[in-house]
Amino acid sequence: MIKVNIATAKGFNPGELKKVEVAKQVLNKILNNEKFRDGVLKFTTDGLFRFHYRRSFLGNYIDKPYTNKQVYEIITQNSGEDEIKQVDLNLELLPGGDVDDLGYTNPDTKRIYTHRNWFNNLTLPEYVGHLTHEWCHQLGFNHSNRLAQHVESSVPFGVGSITENITMDY
Repeated sequence: MIKVNIATAKGFNPGELKKVEVAKQVLNKILNNEKFRDGVLKFTTDGLFRFHYRRSFLGNYIDKPYTNKQVYEIITQNSGEDEIKQVDLNLELLPGGDVDDLGYTNPDTKRIYTHRNWFNNLTLPEYVGHLTHEWCHQLGFNHSNRLAQHVESSVPFGVGSITENITMDY
């Protein structure tokens, strides 16, 4: 079992913290259910059960390719039902926000940054998807820029989409 914890939440007002808390509760339900497991295991890119990984111009992988099962095991930290693995998220709400940049993760601090303009306009499913996307970056998964082909099939975008879609059921 995996348990998401909000270790720190900087820059949020009390009303915004309620949205963060609800997102955490939903994410805890999603990461431990069959719909999530099946969504990751059955994720397809170009008709194949796989996520998209970036390659260099020379054909070498920039992002290490994993099977869908390996992606699922990395995300859930190989936790079984009897074992609880805790994930501590460090969140910070930044002022403003431009058109293209919802937020980002600093790989050095493992802090997830979200711009306030975006945060206040995101639905709960979109915010859960954003948290999952950024957490996938913390786990070492990456993607090309938003304009690149297959970016939506990368692990961060794909898994973020899976959690966003499942959240719509809650």
